[in-house]
This record gives sequence, C-alpha cells and structure tokens, in this order.
Amino acid sequence: MIVRGELDSGERINELELCEVLGVSRTPIREALKVLAAEGLVELLPNRGSRVTTPSTEEIVNLFAVIAALERLAVETVTLQASVPELAQLRQLHDEMLRRHAEHDRDRYFELNHRIHETIIEMANNPQLTRTHGDLMTRARRPRFVAITTDGRWDESVKEHELVMSAMEMRDARFAGEILFRHVLKTGTAYIQSMHSASKN
Repeated sequence: MIVRGELDSGERINELELCEVLGVSRTPIREALKVLAAEGLVELLPNRGSRVTTPSTEEIVNLFAVIAALERLAVETVTLQASVPELAQLRQLHDEMLRRHAEHDRDRYFELNHRIHETIIEMANNPQLTRTHGDLMTRARRPRFVAITTDGRWDESVKEHELVMSAMEMRDARFAGEILFRHVLKTGTAYIQSMHSASKN
C-alpha cells in the first residue's frame, strides 16, 4: 500500500482501519509497522501512532547515487562474466517487461523491472553487494514505483533498459554500466520532480 501510493507520504496510519481491511488483529499490524520502520518506510511517533515517511530531496539523491554505483559495478561484472544461458534469462525477462509496457500494465511491468535489477545483482555473485543493495532497494521501492507513474519517464526508462540489454549482449561492460548508472539516477530525479509537483498542487 505504501509502495503503490495507496498511503501517501506523511500520511498517518490508521491501525484500526488496517485491521479491518487486512482482516487481522492489532498485534500483527503493530509488529509489521516496526519492520516497516526499520526498513525506512514508516516513522513511529511516540504515543502518537505512526505515519508514512517523507524522505528529503537530499536523502533521495544520496540513496539513488549509492544504488546507481552498486548496479553499475554489478552490470559491468555480469556483462563480462555471465554465461550465454544467463544472458538469455535476462533477455527473456526483458522481453516480457516490454510486452507489459506495451499493454500499459504498470503493476506487472514494475514487478518484472524489479526482477531484472535483482537478477543482475544476483548474477554478480557478490554477497556483500547483494546484502547492501537489498537493504537500499527496500527504501527505494516506493520512489521507483512513483517514478513510472508518468508516461514520459516510463517510456524513457524502457529505452534505457533496451540499451543496457543490448550492451550486455555485445559484452560492452563500460557502456552497460554507464547507461544503467544514469538510468538509476534519472529514476531518483523523476521521483523528486513528482513530489515537487504534488506539493505545488
């Protein structure tokens, strides 16, 4: 609900309402909120409940800068070392993502997009990289989803993914790394612009 914008940034979380919607008692709701707080998605307010976090522009810039650097390292490694079957697996995910884009299926597109990024990280075969990236991506899921809610950025993102996939298949690690690095930074910028537009309205 937070990632998909059903709960807005800064919105107070109504625990009783969530209990009714999800059909659970208050205890698991509160436990879940503690987990979400640890993941940076929720802010716990002493004796006042909780609310969805509102990250600052600086926090978003810093978050996506680190993710971009990690993903550049991963894609460069994978481009040079991946087997033909591994690249074929990525191509299959990529082509399915393109189909979902053509069908304007944002939810399924987002899932496939996330899987592609995660698969590249996994294929780099670097446990420390995987752990660090996983923690940061938890915090970035909402901004990444919001970033594709505008058609302009969504279409641009697809073109960037096509360039990355082609570069990987040509074993051009430097180009794949540079495109993916810029792609991730642009996603963060798109989210910031979206938030600024929302605040003006």
